[in-house]
Amino acid sequence: MTSRLRAAAAAAAAAAAAVALAACATSSGGGAGPVSTAAAPTNGVLKLGFNADPGQPPDPDIYYAGNGLALTTNLYEGLVRYSDGSATKIIPDLATSWSVNAAHTVYTFHLRHGVTFHDGTPFTSAAVQADFTRRLAVNGGPAYMAMGVKSFATPDTYTSVITLKTPNSAFLDELASPYGVRMISPTGLAKYAGKDHAQTYLTTHDLGTGPYALTQAKVDSRYVMKAYPGYWGGKPTFTEVDFTVYTDTSAMQLALNNGALAGVISALPSSALGSYEHQSKLKVYRLPTMQVGVLYMNSHKSFLGTAAARKAMFAAVDWKSVIKEVIPNTDTLAASAYANGALPAGAAPANIAYDPSLLSAYVAKLPKGTTVTLGYQVGNDDDAHIDNLIAAQLDALGLKATVTGYQTSVIFGSWFGHPEKAPDLMVASSTWPDADNPYLYGHVFWDPDGGLNFMGCSSATATKDLASGLETGSQADYVAAAQAIQADECTPIFADASDFVIAQPWLGGVAAAHSGGEPYTLAFDKLTIAG
Repeated sequence: MTSRLRAAAAAAAAAAAAVALAACATSSGGGAGPVSTAAAPTNGVLKLGFNADPGQPPDPDIYYAGNGLALTTNLYEGLVRYSDGSATKIIPDLATSWSVNAAHTVYTFHLRHGVTFHDGTPFTSAAVQADFTRRLAVNGGPAYMAMGVKSFATPDTYTSVITLKTPNSAFLDELASPYGVRMISPTGLAKYAGKDHAQTYLTTHDLGTGPYALTQAKVDSRYVMKAYPGYWGGKPTFTEVDFTVYTDTSAMQLALNNGALAGVISALPSSALGSYEHQSKLKVYRLPTMQVGVLYMNSHKSFLGTAAARKAMFAAVDWKSVIKEVIPNTDTLAASAYANGALPAGAAPANIAYDPSLLSAYVAKLPKGTTVTLGYQVGNDDDAHIDNLIAAQLDALGLKATVTGYQTSVIFGSWFGHPEKAPDLMVASSTWPDADNPYLYGHVFWDPDGGLNFMGCSSATATKDLASGLETGSQADYVAAAQAIQADECTPIFADASDFVIAQPWLGGVAAAHSGGEPYTLAFDKLTIAG
């Protein structure tokens, strides 16, 4: 199992733009300024908006960010997926059933009949090996999900057997991940291979099996998907999905308020969301996800070099009041040491207790004039606000704190391997692992080579327990890993975050179209016109 996990986009999730759904305006009402309702479209076209361009081509072997999931998850499908709703249960997608040997090394998939790719190629077992091979060849951010495969076998047209190099009980979760291996037409890959394994072609086209096919992709301008008439899952209500790229959240909010948009998904700062809960024109949805809020503490700085110091720092923050003031519409106090749903409720409870006396006693022993730096990602207003609240709480305890914003390129560039360049602390109020699995969560945040552990705080015991859990799937191993990492207080979780959807009343099926394992997107073929 490699450590190449999704990094920059994950930590940037709170600031990442998401999806806005659009239709025609008809009337007005109250709320965050004048709020208008909108009439449902009659031509089958659902207009959506990206707040900033997705930033990467909608190629499933390359895309590794946030808001562009609205494209990739609707254009492509994998063998399995996470269920819709709050639970992250693995359910059939292009595989109707599967079996796993006791050692977690051989996975046998029985494939769905009657599926065709958007180029007309029938979906068969021949596509599976081709897609894993292509992912390795492209070698993008999510390539690690294919690196553990030893061999493939195709007993028949609709059976695929994947044998792994080493035991991996998280393999199904990797496949169910929104960044997991997706099925791409082997015929199309060969036809448009060029010199880059069809990367050029898949920048403006797609070769998936999803309910929609990509018909237009103009960076910083527009993306259009049209319903694929041969889709095995049936005809959707909206036969065309038209995305316009917005330049900022204020423009998107203005469009929402004046009735030009039918809704938004996690596209506004938390400070703007609360006002929509106090009006009656638009519907408001909180949709659970595997997103979390974490506090990074730099164990390589002398101030936070011990577990006792980190425990004192984390306990010095009144997280309940911070969430209530800054992000009450999206976050709640964390219940588990892992992402929501990774383990059964209560199995590995979060270690959150407000006790400023610990830090007060620690600060009293420090040299006078000791200062700490709190970091946040530039553009993330919520995290900047949280940092300032923490700084005020630390100041009251006699510790001078400064707040500094950092570019994403710095956070995920110069900090990795060089934690001395990072600040003492950093808040990420909405980030997520690649999949809702305890190993994939713990590895990315806690292991020394984890893709989101850019400050390098880790526990040898936790790493050992995680590796054991990956091999056996034992819940006890993951509980032990959580206990070990909490003893060292590395990257503690403080919040469970959710997607926030504001929609016109005619848009139906919103909750049913959302998956807890796929942040920042909806299954657009499941949306309806209510009534």
